[in-house]
Amino acid sequence: MPEFITKTFNENQTLSTATFSKCFKYRYSLTKKFNTGKGKLLFILLNPSKATEKVYDATIIRCEKRSKLLAYKQFRVCNLFAFRSTKPTELKKVSNPVGSLNNMFLKTSIKWSDKIICSWGRFGTLHKRDVEVIQIIKKYRTPVFHLGLTKNNQPKHLLYISYNKILTKWL
Repeated sequence: MPEFITKTFNENQTLSTATFSKCFKYRYSLTKKFNTGKGKLLFILLNPSKATEKVYDATIIRCEKRSKLLAYKQFRVCNLFAFRSTKPTELKKVSNPVGSLNNMFLKTSIKWSDKIICSWGRFGTLHKRDVEVIQIIKKYRTPVFHLGLTKNNQPKHLLYISYNKILTKWL
């Protein structure tokens, strides 16, 4: 019996798929596939909030728009931490903010993608998770980019970056 649940939703020629833990406290991935474009773009962010396969938040909307501007057919969002929370500070209070299957979904998604945009912001250093995920990313040959770096050399979160910002090669 799988330890996760995958839900899909199809609307306006866009297929949306989200994979959660059975308890729905963790979201391991969210993928949207359009009827135009080429390639697969992976965003690696900090943690999911309340977005699902049907309901999107501001971050998922930004990912979708950036994906379309870059002419991708589909994008996926994975995170350093799979725990669902609207406040990054909550990650400090949870015993397992990463989620038991998160690394597996990260690896699968990295292999799936043609390009990665890392955009987890300043909280990525929590539990040295940034270091762990960067080591995972480096095992693959997928090109990695960011949209700017914080003072601590963490990839800035895309929610606060203009669509005009050009991707910068990273790693």
